Parts: sequence; C-alpha cells; structure tokens
Amino acid sequence: MNFIAPSASPAFDTRLHAAFLHWRYRIFGVMWLLYAGYYLCRKNYSVAQPVFMEEFGWSGQDVGVIISSYLTMYALGQFISGPLGDRFGARRIITVGLLLSVAANLLFPFSSSILSMAVMMGVNGIAQSTGWPNSMKTMSNWFSLNERGRMMAWWGTNYQVGDLVATGFAAFLIGSASWREAFWIPAIGLGIVGGVFLWGQRNRPEDVGLPGIAEYSENAPTVERGDRLAVAETPHSVKEIVVEVLRNKFIWNLGLSYFFLKLVRYTFLFWLSTYLVQVIGFQPDSAGYMSSIYPFAGFLGTVAAGYASDKFFSARRAPVSVIMLASLAASIYGYSLYAGHAILGPVFLGVIGFSTFGPDTLISATAAMDFGARRGSSSAAGFINGIGSIGAALSGVLIAWISSELGWSAVFHFLMAITAACLVLQTFMWNAKGTN
Repeated sequence: MNFIAPSASPAFDTRLHAAFLHWRYRIFGVMWLLYAGYYLCRKNYSVAQPVFMEEFGWSGQDVGVIISSYLTMYALGQFISGPLGDRFGARRIITVGLLLSVAANLLFPFSSSILSMAVMMGVNGIAQSTGWPNSMKTMSNWFSLNERGRMMAWWGTNYQVGDLVATGFAAFLIGSASWREAFWIPAIGLGIVGGVFLWGQRNRPEDVGLPGIAEYSENAPTVERGDRLAVAETPHSVKEIVVEVLRNKFIWNLGLSYFFLKLVRYTFLFWLSTYLVQVIGFQPDSAGYMSSIYPFAGFLGTVAAGYASDKFFSARRAPVSVIMLASLAASIYGYSLYAGHAILGPVFLGVIGFSTFGPDTLISATAAMDFGARRGSSSAAGFINGIGSIGAALSGVLIAWISSELGWSAVFHFLMAITAACLVLQTFMWNAKGTN
C-alpha cells in the first residue's frame, strides 16, 4: 500500500513524515472498518426479507414499499448529509447517523406491519446516508489526487467485504436462530464499530497539527478553476459549497451515471436472495450464501478498477468504467439465461459483481473526490450518491412491478438497457481528470 506512504515534500522533516504516515494508516483502517460496518445494519434486511414475507404472507409488492422507504430516505439524506459534512465536519454527522442506525435495527424486529417496518427502514435510510459522503470528505482530506485511484482500490473494498460478511452473518443467524436476531445482533456489532470510529477518526491532518494534504504531497497538481473546485479558498456557508458543486458539469454527469448504475447494484442487493428462493428454488440460507458471490467478486473488481485508472489512464476514471460497464451488460444477459446452472450461474454472477463494483467505486467515490476537491468532496459525493440513490429507490417498487407483471426476464433486459445508458454517459468523460 505505497499510496499511504508517498514521497513527501523535502520541506518536511523525518518526524513530521512519520507522524503523517501513522495518521494515514490509522484513518484508512478506521474509515474502512466504519463503512464495512454499516452493512451489518443494511444487508441483513435483504437476507431476512423472504423469511418474514412467508411469515406474514406478504407479496413482493408489499415489501417493495419497505425497500422504497429505505432507499427514498437514503437518497434524501445524501443531499442533506453531504453539505452538512462540508460545513460541520464528517465526525459529527457520522456519529449521529450511527446512533440512529443502531436504534432503528434494534426496533425493527418488533414491527409486524408494512407501515411500521417502512418507518423503521426509512429512519435507517436517513442514518445510513451519513456514511458515504462524509467518508469521502475524510478520505479526500488525507489523500491527494494521484493516490486516490490506488487508495480507493483498497479502501473501496469495504462495502464488498461488508456486504459479504453481513450477508453470511445474517444467513447464519437466520439459519441458527430467527430473522429477528439478524437485526438485533448486527446492531450491537455496528455500535462497537462506532466506538472504534470515535477513537480513531480525525477530520483532517490540520486537526492533529499536520500540514494539509496538498501541501504535504510533492505530487499535488496545480489547482485549476472552471469545472474544478479550487482548494485555496474556503466558502463561508453550506449554500456556497452546494452552488459551486452544482456548477460542475462533471458532477452532473457522474450523478446521472450513478442513477443508472446504482439501480442495477441495488436490484441485486435487495432482490437476488428473493429471486434465488422464489424462482430458482434455493433455501433461504443457501440463497444468502450464494448471494455472497456478488460482493466477493466486487472486491476484486474494485481493486482492479482503482489500479487500472491510476496506472493505465493517469487518474482518468471514465475509461475503466466504460470497459467494465460493457462487461456488466454482457454478464447480466448471461445470468438471465443460466442463473440456475450449477457452474455458469455462479460464474456469471461473479462477473456481474466484478463489473458492477469497479465502476461503482470510481463514479461514486474516486471521481467524486477528484471533481469535488477537498472543500466540496462531501457535497459532491452526497449529490452523486443522492442522484444514484433515487435510482436505487426505484429498485423497490419498480422491480417488484416488472417482475410480477412482466416476469424476471424483463427485469434482466431492463437492467441491461440502463447499464448501456450509464456506459454512454461515461464516454463523455473519457478524457476528464480531476484535481486535489
């Protein structure tokens, strides 16, 4: 992980360099654990969903309301928590979100109606929305432009590993206890992760007496104006930050691209276990384990995408996204034909995960930091993720309607079409490059 220990400016002495290195390792590890931990109280729902659907006699359209409640509030929360993180600091906003998410998951198993579950998942959606934009705020303060592709290649594996562990853990709890324990116990786990976060996180190097990242890194590129946000000036209000972000044409492209891509990702996140149980014939715990292939392959895709964008495309993110999106469209088609095949089904599912999470991290994280720069990175990430989460919210009711009215074959063709739309948008950013 040589991106954590770059060649520092010769103006800094050995002790200062060692201190910076210590804090970068600490921030990287703590923030990685934090966002992986969020999935304990996020992915448990989709694994438990087919179980309580059977217990309460609910249809796909019934639970689609619950999913959409979570995703709608998650999307709205992104637009709010991003600017708040830029204004008040990531540490405060994330702490509030962690407390709310733990509380929502502790209370969820006591619900027995669509309305009460939708309310609890809505609260959880708002809480979870504090994580991503404020994590991007923290990481952009500690890592410079030319390090971000490689840094995010590894840091971005948190939500694949988090998804993988949370899925397997929830499946284990359901198989050995009940679906209710799949909410209570992960909530305790997230609370522990929150304690580690409070111990180890600091918003920026200046908070511990170190120079800012642009000053520290000898490779920091010159800050440009125009489509990029300058680092040198500090805005005085949330409004100024938001206006500056929204004037950036690349942020709009990334947001629209992520609208389509996140709809694809969340369709697999929330519906894959249900599809495997109801259509392919898996048992609920087996479906949960099979679903783990998706984030596991996504881990590899994230690492490959980050390194490729830095090494082969000089910190340009779009070329890698375009290549992987083409692979995603093809693999979705293959999975629609062979989902039940003992070998080809898992293979195609793995390629889908690999080809989804690579561009997902590049668009929502690395490019958000690149084009939002330090002072607007949380707002940029919040806006991009917010637009993307509107698409993700559609994966609840929309996918429920398509699957019930037109069949799952139509769902897969729909996912191929929106993947193609994302690919076209990213081609317009082929030569675009961000800044510190």
